[in-house]
Amino acid sequence: MGASEEERKEFKLLAPEDYVYLKQHNFKIEDEEDLRHDFERLQQAMEMVGFLSATKKQIFSVLSAILYLGNVTYSDKTSGRDEGLDVGPPDVLATLSDLLKVKEELLVEALTKRKAVTVNDKLILPYSHSEAITARDSMAKSLYSALFDWIVLRINHALLNKRDMKESVPCLSIGVLDIFGFEDFETNSFEQFCINYANEQLQYYFNQHIFKLEQEEYQAEGITWHNIDYTDNVGCIHLISKKPTGLLYLLDEESNFPHATDITLLAKFKQQHQGNRYFVATPVMEPAFDFREKNTDHMRPDIVALLRSSERAFVRQLIGTDPVAMFRWGILRATIRGMAAFNLAGRRWATKS
Repeated sequence: MGASEEERKEFKLLAPEDYVYLKQHNFKIEDEEDLRHDFERLQQAMEMVGFLSATKKQIFSVLSAILYLGNVTYSDKTSGRDEGLDVGPPDVLATLSDLLKVKEELLVEALTKRKAVTVNDKLILPYSHSEAITARDSMAKSLYSALFDWIVLRINHALLNKRDMKESVPCLSIGVLDIFGFEDFETNSFEQFCINYANEQLQYYFNQHIFKLEQEEYQAEGITWHNIDYTDNVGCIHLISKKPTGLLYLLDEESNFPHATDITLLAKFKQQHQGNRYFVATPVMEPAFDFREKNTDHMRPDIVALLRSSERAFVRQLIGTDPVAMFRWGILRATIRGMAAFNLAGRRWATKS
């Protein structure tokens, strides 16, 4: 909504309802005019913090590719002796190849097969249907996450002015925080667990600075004060993150065991924390227990290698091992090129003179 006809063609945009990722949960467009206005404001905001037209096009190309990844489908091979999956549709693969500037045959291979190294050989193994879907979705999530981090990094750099740099300010940044209290649904996923943990940490910070430290300062200054009682949630935080038996550490431990399952993970949780008043292993928890699967890194080296083979420097930069280092190198490289162009122009002017 809001893109011009030229932008629709350049980024291969479809109607919103044609993207699988967008229409999974009660998809409905309420007010098209508001969405167009929001897109215009987005464009203006990007320009205000220094995003050039070429940079905006690169960002929108990656976002379009992420949406197209959701439209990739798999089916069992119907002919030949080869095991594995057929991937399509052909037009989606061709569009993805063009948006990410990667070779289509390499894209197909990364979405359907994985490479494994043994002592004596390298094996190419076909994905099962569920593994292929996981690899596809993890590629989309990783691209989106990398793009988000890059944009925040770029905004932070734009906000760091010369005065701050001269005064050696150690850190100046903009953060985004979006919370809506502690939520407990009928089915709680790993994402909700992480959100609730973040909320507990924020509540702990609030307790420390608004109640505990403030009241201690009143007492030290001899101010007459009746202490306010508050619920200390440090026990809940320890349950989740204290070494070595916090839930997050047990989760990482089980994620690294080749024969571990969700059942063994839940059993370990219960074994360590059955008597903890903050831990409740309800029946609702078990059928929806997806912590271990979602904690596993499915961004396989094959997909990383595919994206690093892109002809588009922006995509290669997003998948860099250290986004900050890659971003700084990009600035340095642009500076060096600018200086070289300036020197070349100076020499040409001197020759004409």
